[in-house]
Amino acid sequence: MPALQPGAQAPDFTLASHVDSKLSLGGFKGRKTVVAFLPFAFTGG
Repeated sequence: MPALQPGAQAPDFTLASHVDSKLSLGGFKGRKTVVAFLPFAFTGG
């Protein structure tokens, strides 16, 4: 998959959540959303 460019639409994806059982990007459709990925604590990343 090619890298996304700034301002491009992200593909829909679903991840496990510590709050709900799953969190889907499609649930935020129509709203401005910022997605950030951070390394998990103590993983050395």
